[in-house]
Amino acid sequence: MNSAVTSIRSDRAATALRDRCGLPVVIAAIFATSWLGMLPLLLASWHGAPSQPARLDPLQVFTLAPGLVALAAAWLNGGRPACRHLFGRLLRWRATCSLYGAVLLGPPALVLASILISNGLGYSALRLPSAGDALAALVPDFAVQLLLNTEEFAWRGYVLPRLQRRCSPLLASLLLGVICAVLHAPYFFLRGGHPAGFTPWLFVAALLPLSVLLTRTFNAAAGSVLLPHLLHQSLNAWTEVLPYLPRCAGSDAPVTISVLIACVLAAFAVIVWPSMWTRR
Repeated sequence: MNSAVTSIRSDRAATALRDRCGLPVVIAAIFATSWLGMLPLLLASWHGAPSQPARLDPLQVFTLAPGLVALAAAWLNGGRPACRHLFGRLLRWRATCSLYGAVLLGPPALVLASILISNGLGYSALRLPSAGDALAALVPDFAVQLLLNTEEFAWRGYVLPRLQRRCSPLLASLLLGVICAVLHAPYFFLRGGHPAGFTPWLFVAALLPLSVLLTRTFNAAAGSVLLPHLLHQSLNAWTEVLPYLPRCAGSDAPVTISVLIACVLAAFAVIVWPSMWTRR
């Protein structure tokens, strides 16, 4: 408890000073660099390249841009100490076993439950891979996501603490959910639409409750970026390994069911923890 309180106080002190590089500028820079990284893929999809790649290349600039921009902003605003503090959030590993359990076991439970409910209701007839095949595909995918996807480093590590100085965690979560949805808009302009088969509305509906749960995880872990990063990338990996995404499943049903479950979980978090309503 004392270490958690100390972490929260140090976070408040680190973000208390007025930033030279304002939050709107940082978010705009993330958009500009991310969309620039998407441009080759967007153009290629309309000029001879496969219109529906089996999976997106994790090395593209899109996944790296948010973290690089956040790191540059931290340097401009506070120099080396601010960068150390930002990286410190990523290395902040102390959390309860129950929180680690929810972060690591929650995503596969959510994805599996959604597929099974969809099959049970007759919306799909999806066959699950064997446990060995699923794990063999999951481990490298999860490792790549952990190493190269920098979204949480930027959104929860840099942007969220500053938003929570201005508004409640709930409102900050919803704002971040909308920002992230708009950031991913170029995917819908690929030839044939989003590679995973999302419609824009379903994509936004999926991001909003997820953003609330990621924020709750961040605050429950005393400002750790590691825990929401694990949650986010575990969810990314499991949705790619199992027949869950609309284009793979041939149906929106599994994702729609998971969105409903996530909304219930997000509502539970908001009701049970009143701190979600109060500015930090």
